[in-house]
Amino acid sequence: MTSALRDARDAHGWTLAQTAARLIKLAENRGAPISASHASLRQMISDMERGRRKPGHYKPLLCDLFGRTPDELGFADEEPATTSLPAANLGEMLTRASAVTPSAIADLQRQVDGLRTLDRQLGSPAVVEPTRQLVQTMQELMAHVFAGGTREALAVVLSDAAALNAWQVLNTGDVRRAWELHNIARTAGLESGRPDLLAHAMGEQMYGLLDIDRPQDAVHLVEAAREVASNRVSPLLVAWLHAAAAEAYAAAGDASSCRSALEAASRALPRDTDNTATPYLSLDEWHLERWRGNVLAKLGESSALDSLMVALERTPSTYVRATASLHCDIAQSLGARGDRPGALRHAQQARTLARQTGSIRQLRRVEAVMKRMA
Repeated sequence: MTSALRDARDAHGWTLAQTAARLIKLAENRGAPISASHASLRQMISDMERGRRKPGHYKPLLCDLFGRTPDELGFADEEPATTSLPAANLGEMLTRASAVTPSAIADLQRQVDGLRTLDRQLGSPAVVEPTRQLVQTMQELMAHVFAGGTREALAVVLSDAAALNAWQVLNTGDVRRAWELHNIARTAGLESGRPDLLAHAMGEQMYGLLDIDRPQDAVHLVEAAREVASNRVSPLLVAWLHAAAAEAYAAAGDASSCRSALEAASRALPRDTDNTATPYLSLDEWHLERWRGNVLAKLGESSALDSLMVALERTPSTYVRATASLHCDIAQSLGARGDRPGALRHAQQARTLARQTGSIRQLRRVEAVMKRMA
């Protein structure tokens, strides 16, 4: 338990005092303020790291704060296993599922949309656990809803929620769990009869492959996603899939296919980028400019910096994780130009923002850039 909890704190770059302050704020946001003083809580966390104290009722808060499971924080064996309560019988579950009405499904979608907004603003650790619980609830309902139209409508929201949770988990660095959640999103997308949900889940799943350095597999997956989409999805999603493919091609070192995909994304992007029908997508000229800069930076092209600087100027203040990614890309581009001071400045900004949102994925990118500069 000692090293796992300490490693999680070090990965975020937090001191004991900062960790205690964040834990207090998280508890207040949950409506369950911590009675311990800041100094006392800081000492408790130190004792937990040294194995002198068990996390007790702080365990779920610590898991949410770091975006990790009890196993990953070393809490699995901190207390004896308890006997699980008997599962509800089939009749009870069917009765519960029968209450799934169009109004209830609309409420579930609103919850997903709210969590998506919070994820963008606060970072994955703040919302990964409530999103996981929402996905689990919908999975249980799906297992006991048999009316065709209701299942399809519920599958739409489940696919969206599972893909969102997968992206959150991927940002905490858990590629394997993210892969599993994307598979849930894909299965639900299939049952919903919505090729856009299936193609989007496949496109997002590609990033797990990039994170474990399997770019050619990523290329195959995103190409399959584009085949699924074909001409059956919105122009906005078509543009998104082309841009995702460009990123995979860049990682695989295929500069020609990468540029072709970027051009295709620009052509496909509609003038009206309203995403009401596809709330899981945020793509407009600014997003695409940022994406173009990111991809060109991976190819080592000097023109990437212009796109990145333009995108940085237009970045909304609420897009904290996206801003961290931009600073990381700019650092990479400046480093390639030999501007070490500028590159280090942007890398430090990227690191600060990545820590603020708890994005282990972005922190790993920043460290890789700084290592190359060293």
